[in-house]
Amino acid sequence: MIRLLIYAVLILAGLLVGPTLTANKGYVLVAVGEYTVETSVLGAVVVLLVAFGLLQLLEWAVIKGINLTGSTLAYPRRWRRNQARKHTLQGALALAQQDWAGAEKAMAKGAQAGEYPVINLLAAARAAHHRGDPEACEGYLTQAEALPNAAKAVRITRLRYQIDDGELAQARQSLEALEPKLRQQPQVLKLALELYRAQQDWDALARLLPALSKHKVLPETALEALPEEIEVACLSQCPDLTALEQRWQGLSRRLKRADAVVRAYVTGLARFGQPAQGRKLVLERLDKVAPQPMLLGLLPELAEDAGESVSHILERKYPGLESVALMDCYAALAEKERAWHRAKEWHQKAAKSEPTLDRYRALARVQEQLGERDGALHSYRQILAMS
Repeated sequence: MIRLLIYAVLILAGLLVGPTLTANKGYVLVAVGEYTVETSVLGAVVVLLVAFGLLQLLEWAVIKGINLTGSTLAYPRRWRRNQARKHTLQGALALAQQDWAGAEKAMAKGAQAGEYPVINLLAAARAAHHRGDPEACEGYLTQAEALPNAAKAVRITRLRYQIDDGELAQARQSLEALEPKLRQQPQVLKLALELYRAQQDWDALARLLPALSKHKVLPETALEALPEEIEVACLSQCPDLTALEQRWQGLSRRLKRADAVVRAYVTGLARFGQPAQGRKLVLERLDKVAPQPMLLGLLPELAEDAGESVSHILERKYPGLESVALMDCYAALAEKERAWHRAKEWHQKAAKSEPTLDRYRALARVQEQLGERDGALHSYRQILAMS
């Protein structure tokens, strides 16, 4: 654009100055050594213009030749890049269709001359992982790790695949080998959560809780339920009564009020021969208005050697309460006492209030104990109809 403007200015100047130069030709004398050239001013201007035009033509020819030569030399590289783009597109489509073998082949070819080979190699590793070829997957990851700025992504990807393949010991080593700053990233924290759960390393998971809360790795409800999950698992794994009591005493007041944690503790007490202590705790924790079904379900296993019948305690505690969970508890307690007629009555009431397969199965079992074949057949028909 600037060049065109200069040309226009020169043409206008020529139009303006031309008549003057024609009327007053003047002369130009050029002396170089022994040679002398004399011409008019107009002739000199014309010679300069022609010389300038020849120089422009020469410049265009030189640049055109250079570009043509460069284009010819760069053609193989450009062709390989276009082919790499083509293979990358084919690989992406194969990944979307879960054609793992085709995706791996296309992505591996695209990595040879692609613009971003690390993406191709990671995609090929993913396809090999889904195809069930860990050696090929590790080979692609190793190639990608050697590329600039790809080490972190490769390490996280390798950790993900090790967890998926059940290689928990290697995954733990890979996790601990990560830099502390990288281990605080949300995606790595989520992998650590999954790994600790798979290894049932609940103490490590408890130490991870502050970071999970800080970075909001899980939804709020899941974060609130995680401490209960940890303590339930720890209480269930206690090897003896002393360890169980120590774990329970170390819990916060909020966790001691959680039904799932109470259930795990009471189950442990029953396992170590302390049903009376567990029974007392369950009866104390039952809600005065609506007893918790989870805790009621524990009482039949804790009713042995009770000084007073647990059924009588519940009847006194909840007089006239029509609760299906309470009916189920009464029925189970009656079965423990081998009071089959009373158990049948409670099972019938519960099945009539809220019919379920489990309630009809329990009713049929009691009816068989009583020798009521017709009643048991009717219960089994109800089971088939509900199924």
